[in-house]
Amino acid sequence: MGGPRYVAFALFASLVGVPAASVAGADPTPSPGLSPVVSTVVSTVVSTVVSGDVRASAPSAAGDLAFRAGPSERGGTRLTRKLGAPASVRVLAARLYWGHRPPSYPSTTRLRHDLHRTAAYFAKVSRGRQHVRVRLTRWVHVGVSGSVMCNTQGRSAAAATAALRRAGYSPGRYGRLMILTEQCNAAASAAQLPGRVSWVRFRDPGMATLVHELGHNLGLEHAYGVVCRRGGHRVALGGKCSAVEYGDSWDAMGHSRGFFSAPSLVRLGWAGKIRTVRRSGSYPVADIQRSGTANQALRVRAGRTTYWVEYQPEHSPQVGRTIPGVMIRRQVAGGPVEIIDASPGNPTGIAYPDRDLTNAALPVGSSLTTPEKVRFTTVSVGRRAMVRVVFDESAGAPDAPVVDSATRSDDGYRVRWTAPADNGQIVLGYRVTAWPSGATKFVRSPAAYRTSVRFPLEQDQGAPVTFTVKALNQDGWSAASAAATAEP
Repeated sequence: MGGPRYVAFALFASLVGVPAASVAGADPTPSPGLSPVVSTVVSTVVSTVVSGDVRASAPSAAGDLAFRAGPSERGGTRLTRKLGAPASVRVLAARLYWGHRPPSYPSTTRLRHDLHRTAAYFAKVSRGRQHVRVRLTRWVHVGVSGSVMCNTQGRSAAAATAALRRAGYSPGRYGRLMILTEQCNAAASAAQLPGRVSWVRFRDPGMATLVHELGHNLGLEHAYGVVCRRGGHRVALGGKCSAVEYGDSWDAMGHSRGFFSAPSLVRLGWAGKIRTVRRSGSYPVADIQRSGTANQALRVRAGRTTYWVEYQPEHSPQVGRTIPGVMIRRQVAGGPVEIIDASPGNPTGIAYPDRDLTNAALPVGSSLTTPEKVRFTTVSVGRRAMVRVVFDESAGAPDAPVVDSATRSDDGYRVRWTAPADNGQIVLGYRVTAWPSGATKFVRSPAAYRTSVRFPLEQDQGAPVTFTVKALNQDGWSAASAAATAEP
Protein backbone atom coordinates (compact mmCIF):
# COMPACT_ATOMS: atom_id res chain seq x y z
CA MET A 1 0.00 0.00 0.00
CA GLY A 2 2.98 2.27 0.55
CA GLY A 3 3.51 4.83 3.25
CA PRO A 4 0.77 7.20 4.30
CA ARG A 5 0.49 10.66 2.87
CA TYR A 6 -1.34 13.70 4.09
CA VAL A 7 -4.59 15.23 2.97
CA ALA A 8 -6.45 18.25 4.23
CA PHE A 9 -10.10 18.97 4.84
CA ALA A 10 -11.97 22.24 5.37
CA LEU A 11 -15.46 22.02 6.85
CA PHE A 12 -17.12 24.27 9.38
CA ALA A 13 -20.53 22.87 10.35
CA SER A 14 -21.72 19.88 12.34
CA LEU A 15 -23.28 16.71 11.00
CA VAL A 16 -26.85 15.57 11.40
CA GLY A 17 -27.46 13.49 14.50
CA VAL A 18 -27.20 9.75 14.71
CA PRO A 19 -27.72 7.62 17.82
CA ALA A 20 -25.02 7.89 20.44
CA ALA A 21 -22.54 5.09 21.08
CA SER A 22 -20.21 4.31 23.95
CA VAL A 23 -17.14 6.50 24.24
CA ALA A 24 -14.83 7.18 27.16
CA GLY A 25 -15.09 10.67 28.61
CA ALA A 26 -12.35 13.01 29.71
CA ASP A 27 -9.93 10.87 31.67
CA PRO A 28 -8.78 12.43 34.97
CA THR A 29 -6.59 9.43 35.86
CA PRO A 30 -4.55 8.28 32.88
CA SER A 31 -2.97 4.86 33.12
CA PRO A 32 0.37 4.94 34.95
CA GLY A 33 3.48 3.55 33.39
CA LEU A 34 4.58 3.31 29.78
CA SER A 35 4.26 0.45 27.39
CA PRO A 36 7.59 -0.83 26.04
CA VAL A 37 6.25 -0.44 22.49
CA VAL A 38 5.72 3.30 22.81
CA SER A 39 9.19 4.27 21.63
CA THR A 40 8.67 2.13 18.55
CA VAL A 41 5.34 3.84 17.96
CA VAL A 42 6.97 7.26 18.21
CA SER A 43 9.56 6.25 15.63
CA THR A 44 6.84 4.89 13.37
CA VAL A 45 4.83 8.10 13.53
CA VAL A 46 7.85 10.16 12.60
CA SER A 47 9.11 7.80 9.92
CA THR A 48 5.78 7.77 8.14
CA VAL A 49 6.28 11.41 7.21
CA VAL A 50 7.30 10.91 3.61
CA SER A 51 9.37 14.05 3.33
CA GLY A 52 9.59 15.43 6.85
CA ASP A 53 7.31 18.21 7.95
CA VAL A 54 4.98 19.75 5.41
CA ARG A 55 4.26 23.42 5.88
CA ALA A 56 0.79 24.74 5.33
CA SER A 57 0.37 26.82 2.23
CA ALA A 58 -1.56 30.06 2.17
CA PRO A 59 -5.33 29.64 2.41
CA SER A 60 -7.17 29.40 -0.87
CA ALA A 61 -10.30 31.37 -1.63
CA ALA A 62 -12.31 28.47 -0.27
CA GLY A 63 -10.43 28.53 3.03
CA ASP A 64 -8.71 25.20 2.50
CA LEU A 65 -5.07 24.56 3.33
CA ALA A 66 -3.08 21.99 1.41
CA PHE A 67 -1.00 19.44 3.29
CA ARG A 68 0.92 17.33 0.83
CA ALA A 69 3.70 14.82 1.26
CA GLY A 70 4.81 12.23 -1.25
CA PRO A 71 2.54 11.41 -4.21
CA SER A 72 -0.29 13.78 -4.97
CA GLU A 73 -3.56 13.03 -3.19
CA ARG A 74 -5.54 13.94 -6.28
CA GLY A 75 -7.48 10.98 -7.52
CA GLY A 76 -10.48 10.58 -5.26
CA THR A 77 -12.05 7.30 -4.20
CA ARG A 78 -10.55 4.52 -6.28
CA LEU A 79 -11.76 0.96 -6.58
CA THR A 80 -8.58 -0.61 -7.90
CA ARG A 81 -8.17 -2.45 -4.61
CA LYS A 82 -10.24 -3.09 -1.53
CA LEU A 83 -9.28 -1.71 1.83
CA GLY A 84 -8.89 -3.82 4.92
CA ALA A 85 -11.16 -1.89 7.26
CA PRO A 86 -10.63 -3.22 10.79
CA ALA A 87 -13.57 -4.54 12.78
CA SER A 88 -12.57 -2.52 15.83
CA VAL A 89 -10.78 0.81 16.08
CA ARG A 90 -9.51 2.37 19.30
CA VAL A 91 -9.00 6.12 19.06
CA LEU A 92 -7.02 8.24 21.47
CA ALA A 93 -8.51 11.73 21.11
CA ALA A 94 -5.75 13.89 22.57
CA ARG A 95 -6.49 17.48 23.61
CA LEU A 96 -3.19 19.36 23.44
CA TYR A 97 -2.34 22.97 24.23
CA TRP A 98 0.64 25.28 24.57
CA GLY A 99 1.06 28.44 26.56
CA HIS A 100 -0.11 29.05 30.10
CA ARG A 101 -3.58 27.50 30.00
CA PRO A 102 -5.78 25.41 27.72
CA PRO A 103 -8.49 27.05 25.62
CA SER A 104 -12.07 27.08 26.80
CA TYR A 105 -13.44 25.58 23.58
CA PRO A 106 -14.86 23.26 22.67
CA SER A 107 -16.36 22.24 25.98
CA THR A 108 -15.79 18.72 27.23
CA THR A 109 -19.51 18.10 26.89
CA ARG A 110 -19.56 19.24 23.26
CA LEU A 111 -16.49 17.24 22.29
CA ARG A 112 -17.77 14.09 23.98
CA HIS A 113 -21.06 14.58 22.10
CA ASP A 114 -19.26 14.80 18.75
CA LEU A 115 -17.15 11.75 19.54
CA HIS A 116 -20.27 9.77 20.55
CA ARG A 117 -21.87 10.62 17.23
CA THR A 118 -18.72 9.77 15.31
CA ALA A 119 -18.61 6.31 16.89
CA ALA A 120 -22.30 5.82 16.11
CA TYR A 121 -21.75 6.97 12.52
CA PHE A 122 -19.19 4.23 11.86
CA ALA A 123 -21.37 1.59 13.52
CA LYS A 124 -24.22 2.60 11.21
CA VAL A 125 -22.33 3.15 7.97
CA SER A 126 -20.44 -0.15 8.35
CA ARG A 127 -23.65 -2.09 9.06
CA GLY A 128 -22.19 -3.06 12.42
CA ARG A 129 -18.94 -4.29 10.90
CA GLN A 130 -16.79 -1.66 12.61
CA HIS A 131 -16.91 -0.44 16.20
CA VAL A 132 -15.07 2.75 17.11
CA ARG A 133 -14.11 3.25 20.73
CA VAL A 134 -12.71 6.61 21.76
CA ARG A 135 -10.79 7.71 24.83
CA LEU A 136 -10.78 11.46 25.33
CA THR A 137 -7.79 12.79 27.25
CA ARG A 138 -7.76 15.69 29.63
CA TRP A 139 -5.96 18.80 28.38
CA VAL A 140 -2.26 17.91 28.00
CA HIS A 141 0.46 20.56 27.72
CA VAL A 142 2.84 20.13 24.81
CA GLY A 143 6.32 21.63 24.99
CA VAL A 144 6.56 23.11 21.50
CA SER A 145 5.27 26.25 19.84
CA GLY A 146 1.92 26.82 18.24
CA SER A 147 3.69 27.14 14.90
CA VAL A 148 4.92 23.56 15.18
CA MET A 149 1.53 22.22 16.27
CA CYS A 150 -0.45 24.11 13.64
CA ASN A 151 1.88 23.99 10.62
CA THR A 152 3.71 20.66 10.75
CA GLN A 153 2.72 17.04 10.76
CA GLY A 154 5.74 14.91 11.72
CA ARG A 155 7.12 17.25 14.38
CA SER A 156 3.71 17.89 15.90
CA ALA A 157 2.92 14.14 16.00
CA ALA A 158 6.24 13.42 17.73
CA ALA A 159 5.70 16.26 20.22
CA ALA A 160 2.13 15.11 20.90
CA THR A 161 3.22 11.53 21.49
CA ALA A 162 5.98 12.59 23.87
CA ALA A 163 3.60 14.86 25.83
CA LEU A 164 1.01 12.10 26.10
CA ARG A 165 3.64 9.68 27.38
CA ARG A 166 4.70 12.17 30.02
CA ALA A 167 1.07 12.60 31.05
CA GLY A 168 0.69 8.84 31.55
CA TYR A 169 -1.17 7.89 28.37
CA SER A 170 -0.02 5.08 26.09
CA PRO A 171 -0.58 6.11 22.45
CA GLY A 172 0.85 2.83 21.22
CA ARG A 173 -2.16 0.98 22.54
CA TYR A 174 -4.48 2.80 20.13
CA GLY A 175 -5.01 2.21 16.45
CA ARG A 176 -5.71 5.92 15.88
CA LEU A 177 -4.19 9.05 17.36
CA MET A 178 -6.41 12.10 16.86
CA ILE A 179 -4.49 15.28 17.73
CA LEU A 180 -6.97 17.97 18.76
CA THR A 181 -5.42 21.45 18.67
CA GLU A 182 -8.34 23.84 18.62
CA GLN A 183 -5.98 26.69 19.51
CA CYS A 184 -4.83 26.65 15.90
CA ASN A 185 -8.28 27.90 14.83
CA ALA A 186 -7.21 26.81 11.36
CA ALA A 187 -9.16 26.51 8.14
CA ALA A 188 -8.10 22.92 7.57
CA SER A 189 -7.42 19.66 9.32
CA ALA A 190 -5.22 16.87 8.00
CA ALA A 191 -4.78 13.10 8.17
CA GLN A 192 -2.47 10.32 7.08
CA LEU A 193 -3.85 8.44 4.10
CA PRO A 194 -3.84 5.63 5.00
CA GLY A 195 -2.49 5.68 8.53
CA ARG A 196 -3.22 6.22 12.19
CA VAL A 197 -2.71 9.93 12.84
CA SER A 198 -5.06 12.85 12.20
CA TRP A 199 -4.67 16.52 13.07
CA VAL A 200 -7.95 18.28 13.92
CA ARG A 201 -7.29 22.01 13.96
CA PHE A 202 -10.71 23.61 13.85
CA ARG A 203 -11.91 25.67 16.77
CA ASP A 204 -15.15 23.68 16.92
CA PRO A 205 -14.72 20.81 14.45
CA GLY A 206 -18.00 18.92 14.83
CA MET A 207 -18.62 15.36 13.75
CA ALA A 208 -18.15 16.06 10.03
CA THR A 209 -14.45 16.68 10.41
CA LEU A 210 -13.89 13.73 12.74
CA VAL A 211 -15.61 11.29 10.38
CA HIS A 212 -13.80 12.72 7.36
CA GLU A 213 -10.33 12.44 8.90
CA LEU A 214 -10.94 8.92 10.19
CA GLY A 215 -12.11 8.07 6.67
CA HIS A 216 -8.73 9.20 5.37
CA ASN A 217 -7.01 6.99 7.95
CA LEU A 218 -8.99 4.07 6.52
CA GLY A 219 -7.59 4.87 3.09
CA LEU A 220 -10.44 6.86 1.54
CA GLU A 221 -9.50 9.91 -0.49
CA HIS A 222 -11.63 12.92 -1.23
CA ALA A 223 -14.98 12.49 -2.96
CA TYR A 224 -15.03 14.26 -6.33
CA GLY A 225 -17.62 15.77 -8.60
CA VAL A 226 -17.52 16.34 -12.35
CA VAL A 227 -18.58 19.62 -13.97
CA CYS A 228 -19.33 19.74 -17.71
CA ARG A 229 -20.10 22.61 -20.11
CA ARG A 230 -21.21 22.64 -23.72
CA GLY A 231 -22.28 25.51 -25.92
CA GLY A 232 -22.22 28.03 -23.10
CA HIS A 233 -24.47 25.92 -20.87
CA ARG A 234 -23.81 23.76 -17.86
CA VAL A 235 -24.72 20.18 -18.85
CA ALA A 236 -24.82 16.87 -17.01
CA LEU A 237 -22.21 14.90 -18.94
CA GLY A 238 -20.63 15.95 -22.22
CA GLY A 239 -18.63 18.72 -23.83
CA LYS A 240 -15.70 19.91 -21.73
CA CYS A 241 -15.58 18.36 -18.25
CA SER A 242 -13.38 18.94 -15.22
CA ALA A 243 -13.05 17.20 -11.85
CA VAL A 244 -13.91 19.08 -8.64
CA GLU A 245 -12.15 18.00 -5.45
CA TYR A 246 -14.56 17.81 -2.48
CA GLY A 247 -17.27 18.20 -5.13
CA ASP A 248 -19.45 15.34 -3.90
CA SER A 249 -21.69 17.02 -1.33
CA TRP A 250 -23.49 13.73 -0.65
CA ASP A 251 -20.49 11.69 0.51
CA ALA A 252 -18.73 12.18 3.86
CA MET A 253 -15.41 12.34 2.01
CA GLY A 254 -16.57 15.42 0.10
CA HIS A 255 -17.77 18.70 1.55
CA SER A 256 -20.61 16.93 3.27
CA ARG A 257 -22.29 15.58 6.35
CA GLY A 258 -23.61 12.61 4.39
CA PHE A 259 -23.28 8.85 4.32
CA PHE A 260 -20.37 7.17 2.58
CA SER A 261 -21.31 6.60 -1.06
CA ALA A 262 -21.81 3.09 -2.41
CA PRO A 263 -18.38 2.95 -4.12
CA SER A 264 -16.71 3.81 -0.80
CA LEU A 265 -18.81 1.20 1.01
CA VAL A 266 -17.81 -1.44 -1.53
CA ARG A 267 -14.17 -0.55 -1.14
CA LEU A 268 -14.36 -0.79 2.65
CA GLY A 269 -16.28 -4.08 2.53
CA TRP A 270 -19.33 -2.48 4.16
CA ALA A 271 -21.79 -2.45 1.28
CA GLY A 272 -25.16 -4.16 1.23
CA LYS A 273 -26.62 -5.65 -1.93
CA ILE A 274 -25.14 -4.01 -5.03
CA ARG A 275 -26.95 -5.06 -8.19
CA THR A 276 -24.90 -5.20 -11.38
CA VAL A 277 -27.24 -4.22 -14.23
CA ARG A 278 -26.62 -5.83 -17.62
CA ARG A 279 -30.07 -5.62 -19.20
CA SER A 280 -32.50 -2.80 -19.86
CA GLY A 281 -35.27 -2.54 -17.29
CA SER A 282 -36.58 -0.73 -14.22
CA TYR A 283 -34.84 -1.39 -10.93
CA PRO A 284 -35.72 -0.43 -7.33
CA VAL A 285 -33.06 1.27 -5.24
CA ALA A 286 -33.45 1.55 -1.48
CA ASP A 287 -32.38 4.37 0.80
CA ILE A 288 -28.57 4.10 0.91
CA GLN A 289 -28.67 4.40 4.71
CA ARG A 290 -31.52 1.94 5.33
CA SER A 291 -31.41 -0.52 2.48
CA GLY A 292 -31.77 -3.71 4.50
CA THR A 293 -31.69 -6.61 2.05
CA ALA A 294 -32.89 -4.51 -0.92
CA ASN A 295 -30.62 -2.97 -3.55
CA GLN A 296 -28.35 -0.47 -1.87
CA ALA A 297 -27.08 0.67 -5.27
CA LEU A 298 -26.91 -0.24 -8.95
CA ARG A 299 -23.66 -0.77 -10.81
CA VAL A 300 -23.54 -0.45 -14.60
CA ARG A 301 -20.38 -1.10 -16.58
CA ALA A 302 -20.05 0.56 -19.98
CA GLY A 303 -16.66 0.01 -21.60
CA ARG A 304 -13.96 1.55 -19.41
CA THR A 305 -16.52 3.43 -17.31
CA THR A 306 -18.53 2.21 -14.34
CA TYR A 307 -21.69 4.04 -13.27
CA TRP A 308 -23.12 3.86 -9.75
CA VAL A 309 -26.74 4.72 -8.92
CA GLU A 310 -27.92 5.23 -5.34
CA TYR A 311 -30.83 6.89 -3.58
CA GLN A 312 -30.43 9.51 -0.86
CA PRO A 313 -33.88 10.71 0.22
CA GLU A 314 -32.60 12.97 3.00
CA HIS A 315 -30.94 16.38 3.09
CA SER A 316 -27.17 15.95 3.22
CA PRO A 317 -25.04 19.05 2.53
CA GLN A 318 -24.18 21.66 5.10
CA VAL A 319 -26.34 24.66 4.32
CA GLY A 320 -28.65 26.00 1.65
CA ARG A 321 -31.55 24.63 -0.32
CA THR A 322 -30.83 21.09 -1.40
CA ILE A 323 -32.91 18.52 -3.25
CA PRO A 324 -32.25 14.85 -2.37
CA GLY A 325 -32.95 11.96 -4.69
CA VAL A 326 -31.26 9.61 -7.15
CA MET A 327 -27.51 10.21 -7.37
CA ILE A 328 -25.36 8.98 -10.27
CA ARG A 329 -21.59 8.66 -10.05
CA ARG A 330 -19.04 7.48 -12.57
CA GLN A 331 -15.54 6.07 -12.53
CA VAL A 332 -13.52 6.14 -15.74
CA ALA A 333 -10.94 3.34 -15.78
CA GLY A 334 -8.93 3.65 -12.55
CA GLY A 335 -9.73 7.32 -12.02
CA PRO A 336 -11.68 8.95 -9.21
CA VAL A 337 -15.33 8.27 -8.53
CA GLU A 338 -17.16 11.49 -9.44
CA ILE A 339 -20.73 12.50 -8.74
CA ILE A 340 -22.48 13.75 -11.90
CA ASP A 341 -24.46 16.97 -11.79
CA ALA A 342 -27.64 15.35 -13.09
CA SER A 343 -29.61 18.57 -12.49
CA PRO A 344 -27.40 21.29 -14.00
CA GLY A 345 -28.52 24.87 -13.57
CA ASN A 346 -30.03 24.35 -10.13
CA PRO A 347 -27.48 25.84 -7.70
CA THR A 348 -27.82 26.34 -3.96
CA GLY A 349 -26.42 29.05 -1.72
CA ILE A 350 -23.32 26.95 -1.00
CA ALA A 351 -20.34 28.57 -2.67
CA TYR A 352 -17.79 25.84 -1.97
CA PRO A 353 -16.72 23.82 -3.80
CA ASP A 354 -19.39 24.28 -6.48
CA ARG A 355 -22.90 25.72 -6.07
CA ASP A 356 -24.46 23.62 -8.79
CA LEU A 357 -23.01 20.24 -7.80
CA THR A 358 -24.76 20.43 -4.43
CA ASN A 359 -28.07 19.65 -6.16
CA ALA A 360 -26.91 16.69 -8.20
CA ALA A 361 -29.97 14.41 -8.01
CA LEU A 362 -31.71 13.30 -11.21
CA PRO A 363 -35.33 14.53 -10.81
CA VAL A 364 -38.36 12.31 -11.29
CA GLY A 365 -39.27 12.07 -14.96
CA SER A 366 -35.86 13.27 -16.14
CA SER A 367 -33.14 11.33 -17.91
CA LEU A 368 -29.39 11.26 -18.32
CA THR A 369 -27.82 9.54 -21.33
CA THR A 370 -24.11 8.78 -21.05
CA PRO A 371 -21.56 8.98 -23.89
CA GLU A 372 -21.76 5.16 -24.00
CA LYS A 373 -25.50 5.41 -24.75
CA VAL A 374 -26.68 4.18 -21.37
CA ARG A 375 -29.82 6.04 -20.32
CA PHE A 376 -30.86 6.50 -16.70
CA THR A 377 -34.35 7.79 -15.87
CA THR A 378 -35.77 8.42 -12.42
CA VAL A 379 -39.24 6.90 -12.59
CA SER A 380 -40.37 7.54 -9.02
CA VAL A 381 -39.15 8.26 -5.50
CA GLY A 382 -40.59 7.55 -2.08
CA ARG A 383 -39.58 4.90 0.41
CA ARG A 384 -37.56 3.55 -2.50
CA ALA A 385 -36.63 4.96 -5.87
CA MET A 386 -37.39 3.30 -9.19
CA VAL A 387 -34.74 3.84 -11.85
CA ARG A 388 -35.03 2.77 -15.48
CA VAL A 389 -31.81 1.74 -17.23
CA VAL A 390 -31.78 1.40 -21.02
CA PHE A 391 -28.74 0.32 -23.05
CA ASP A 392 -27.82 1.48 -26.56
CA GLU A 393 -30.16 4.45 -26.46
CA SER A 394 -29.37 7.75 -28.16
CA ALA A 395 -30.62 11.11 -26.88
CA GLY A 396 -32.19 13.99 -28.75
CA ALA A 397 -33.74 17.41 -28.29
CA PRO A 398 -36.85 17.58 -26.09
CA ASP A 399 -40.42 17.40 -27.32
CA ALA A 400 -42.27 20.70 -27.66
CA PRO A 401 -43.82 21.97 -24.40
CA VAL A 402 -47.56 22.54 -24.09
CA VAL A 403 -48.69 26.02 -22.94
CA ASP A 404 -51.40 25.55 -20.33
CA SER A 405 -52.42 29.18 -19.91
CA ALA A 406 -51.50 32.78 -20.69
CA THR A 407 -53.34 35.32 -18.61
CA ARG A 408 -53.20 39.10 -18.44
CA SER A 409 -53.36 41.28 -15.34
CA ASP A 410 -52.80 44.98 -14.67
CA ASP A 411 -49.03 44.59 -14.39
CA GLY A 412 -48.27 42.00 -17.08
CA TYR A 413 -48.82 38.44 -18.29
CA ARG A 414 -48.38 35.08 -16.60
CA VAL A 415 -47.51 32.17 -18.91
CA ARG A 416 -47.65 28.57 -17.66
CA TRP A 417 -46.69 25.38 -19.48
CA THR A 418 -46.21 21.63 -19.00
CA ALA A 419 -42.70 20.17 -19.12
CA PRO A 420 -42.22 17.97 -22.20
CA ALA A 421 -40.48 14.61 -22.53
CA ASP A 422 -36.75 15.29 -22.38
CA ASN A 423 -35.81 12.48 -24.81
CA GLY A 424 -32.77 11.34 -22.88
CA GLN A 425 -31.23 14.52 -21.46
CA ILE A 426 -32.64 16.65 -18.68
CA VAL A 427 -34.34 19.89 -19.77
CA LEU A 428 -32.09 22.82 -18.87
CA GLY A 429 -34.53 25.64 -19.47
CA TYR A 430 -37.17 27.27 -21.65
CA ARG A 431 -37.37 30.20 -24.03
CA VAL A 432 -40.71 32.01 -23.92
CA THR A 433 -41.52 34.38 -26.78
CA ALA A 434 -44.26 37.00 -26.91
CA TRP A 435 -45.83 37.87 -30.26
CA PRO A 436 -46.16 40.16 -32.20
CA SER A 437 -43.23 41.95 -30.45
CA GLY A 438 -40.85 38.97 -30.53
CA ALA A 439 -39.67 39.71 -26.96
CA THR A 440 -38.13 36.64 -25.26
CA LYS A 441 -37.28 35.43 -21.80
CA PHE A 442 -35.06 32.47 -20.92
CA VAL A 443 -36.23 30.53 -17.87
CA ARG A 444 -33.48 28.44 -16.30
CA SER A 445 -35.36 25.38 -15.13
CA PRO A 446 -33.78 21.93 -14.88
CA ALA A 447 -36.54 19.38 -15.31
CA ALA A 448 -39.76 21.10 -14.18
CA TYR A 449 -38.70 23.18 -11.18
CA ARG A 450 -40.03 26.29 -12.94
CA THR A 451 -42.74 26.11 -15.58
CA SER A 452 -44.11 29.65 -15.50
CA VAL A 453 -42.89 33.19 -16.13
CA ARG A 454 -44.15 36.78 -15.88
CA PHE A 455 -43.96 39.11 -18.89
CA PRO A 456 -44.40 42.91 -18.82
CA LEU A 457 -47.34 44.39 -20.70
CA GLU A 458 -46.84 44.60 -24.44
CA GLN A 459 -46.43 48.12 -25.83
CA ASP A 460 -48.45 47.39 -28.96
CA GLN A 461 -52.03 46.90 -27.81
CA GLY A 462 -53.49 46.79 -31.31
CA ALA A 463 -53.32 43.01 -31.70
CA PRO A 464 -53.86 40.02 -29.41
CA VAL A 465 -50.71 38.91 -27.59
CA THR A 466 -49.71 35.28 -28.03
CA PHE A 467 -46.93 33.20 -26.49
CA THR A 468 -44.85 30.21 -27.58
CA VAL A 469 -42.40 28.14 -25.52
CA LYS A 470 -39.36 26.10 -26.55
CA ALA A 471 -37.42 23.65 -24.33
CA LEU A 472 -33.63 23.21 -24.27
CA ASN A 473 -31.50 20.24 -23.30
CA GLN A 474 -27.84 19.61 -24.04
CA ASP A 475 -28.75 18.13 -27.43
CA GLY A 476 -30.59 21.23 -28.62
CA TRP A 477 -33.87 23.14 -28.77
CA SER A 478 -37.29 21.62 -29.16
CA ALA A 479 -39.83 22.80 -31.67
CA ALA A 480 -41.99 25.68 -30.49
CA SER A 481 -45.21 24.97 -28.69
CA ALA A 482 -48.52 25.86 -30.23
CA ALA A 483 -49.22 29.56 -29.75
CA ALA A 484 -51.45 30.49 -26.81
CA THR A 485 -53.37 33.79 -26.82
CA ALA A 486 -53.35 35.77 -23.61
CA GLU A 487 -56.74 35.94 -21.93
CA PRO A 488 -57.90 39.18 -20.29
